[in-house]
Amino acid sequence: MTVIDERAHRFLDSIEIPEGYRVELLNGEIILTPSGKPLHWRIQSALLKQFWQYDSWETVAEQTIRHPRFGDEPQPDLCALSASAPADQEGTYQAEHVELVVEVLSKSTRATDLLTKVEVYSRFGIPLYLIIDPFKRQCTLHRFPKAESYGDAVTLDFGRGVHLPEPFGFTLDTTSFPSYRSTGDS
Repeated sequence: MTVIDERAHRFLDSIEIPEGYRVELLNGEIILTPSGKPLHWRIQSALLKQFWQYDSWETVAEQTIRHPRFGDEPQPDLCALSASAPADQEGTYQAEHVELVVEVLSKSTRATDLLTKVEVYSRFGIPLYLIIDPFKRQCTLHRFPKAESYGDAVTLDFGRGVHLPEPFGFTLDTTSFPSYRSTGDS
């Protein structure tokens, strides 16, 4: 961890985060974002319901992920890990146990989710990163993490299944995902 990361951690420990906001530490920057809109939560909820069918997976929403070599502390909209994976003593999850992270795009987090988090999650070695875009009605699954990018990405329209390879081995149903075009929300 760098000196900047240590300072950022000390600063984060000393402030009170306003209700309705979450804070992430990414590439040495502290990012404060408002909680998602109802459409955002509907997509997270649809995903959680699908994962709950499988006892071998734990899915958590908006929880901090840490890596022992990096100071970043992302809080993905959802992550999936083995049901036996422990949270550490501070209540965060170690990147080595996380198999999938999911981000639902919003206007305020779009650039972070599409650029910064691709770098962070691949650097952490997280095998799968799913980006759900309710503006374009698309899902993009990034696979095969490398240093600061993924080796492959597949983009599918809402309504098509997103196959999660092993260790999951099942397909996510996207037909119920709402979009901003269909609801008038933005």
